[in-house]
Amino acid sequence: MRILLIAPVKDISRKTSEIIRFPMISLLYIAAMTPCEHEVSIVEEETETLDFNTDCDLVAITCMTATAPRAYTIAGEFRKRGKKVVLGGIHPTVLPHEAKIYCDCVITGEAEPVWPKVLEDFENGRLQDFYHGGTTENLNEYPLPRRDLIKPGTVLGMQPIVTSRGCPYSCEFCSVWKFFGRRIRHVSVENVIKDIQNSKSSRFMFLDDNIVGDPVYARSLFLALKDMKIDWVGQASISFSKNEELLKLAHDSGCRGLFFGVESVSEEKIKRMSKSMRSQQGTIEAIKRIMSHGIFFHASLVFGFDDDDTSVFDETLEFLYKTKIPSATFNILTPYPGTDIYNQFKTENRLITEDWKFYDHCTVTYHPKKMTIDELYEGYEYVKRNYYSLGHILNRFPASIKNPLIFAIANIGLKRGLKEEKKAIRENLYKLHSMIEQQARMRTGYLPS
Repeated sequence: MRILLIAPVKDISRKTSEIIRFPMISLLYIAAMTPCEHEVSIVEEETETLDFNTDCDLVAITCMTATAPRAYTIAGEFRKRGKKVVLGGIHPTVLPHEAKIYCDCVITGEAEPVWPKVLEDFENGRLQDFYHGGTTENLNEYPLPRRDLIKPGTVLGMQPIVTSRGCPYSCEFCSVWKFFGRRIRHVSVENVIKDIQNSKSSRFMFLDDNIVGDPVYARSLFLALKDMKIDWVGQASISFSKNEELLKLAHDSGCRGLFFGVESVSEEKIKRMSKSMRSQQGTIEAIKRIMSHGIFFHASLVFGFDDDDTSVFDETLEFLYKTKIPSATFNILTPYPGTDIYNQFKTENRLITEDWKFYDHCTVTYHPKKMTIDELYEGYEYVKRNYYSLGHILNRFPASIKNPLIFAIANIGLKRGLKEEKKAIRENLYKLHSMIEQQARMRTGYLPS
């Protein structure tokens, strides 16, 4: 049997630059779970063109919320050609009945535990509508990912790798913990090392939501990586800064940079976020400690919380200039289905649209509480334009002199995308304003002839 695994792109006309593209690994695990008598191929639309006339028997597509519309289009094209289609991933997990409209079968939760059963049922003509993979499986029961199927994806040739699943935090804007569970589960350190050796690479991106979520495991992992002579980047909670020993071990193990969800610099919001420092000053000190160990600090910040008014933009820039954070990703709050913030906004009738293609971190899809839609977008664009101006890039470079290559790649890549992103968002903003106008007409009973 020929099986085609697909990772769709959000917008087929606008793919992510390889400079800032994240490698993916989920389909490599599904391929590894496929019995050897079947032939498996993978298409990642970010890096290659999908041929709808590909010779295959079964198509399986993984998708997030922003890529769901494209996934549904792909599913429809293959079904027109008589192929059976399976949908899985975080979006079908939180909205399985929506996903089922567009496919023959939906897998919710982790697909690995049920994938062999799906294939068996398909071969015997009894494919079910839904399969639930759950969030409790021992990760050591899964085979190592099929690295022979990996596609070049990033400018540094970083290989994706995973050591854990699950997140103990329940952030109001995140649904990861609902997909992977609250309990952190680990791949054994021994299997992580085998996976690294199988890759024949020396550069890695750990895709764990929090590489130091379990400090005891992280310590064992970092000690084992120390002799591997690799360079790696990953993601961690900023509370990591409190553990000086772990900071040193991380750097010695090859850690060159980490992505941190700072989320907000607002004192009020910081106090309410369970995973952050308890004050802005505490956050500043944490950033200094991490950077002093030679670890590149990439911050993720979110605008549009109900605590935010227009003052948050200048406050954020002042914070960034003060800390000289090397690079940052700026996001507009996105109320993804399955999150607490989505449920809140839906109950309060604040959602503008549930057309998922707009759920992309940089489009306003709801009515903000303390500013207008235009004020939120303009403030978001103002911060990005100033932070990635040439003068400010040069101003913060000395603080990152230990990691010049990562600094250059991150800043050049993110700066390069500003112009193209601005054009796309302007188009989305126009469409959203048209939606709001239409909704207002419907509420008042006035519809144009």
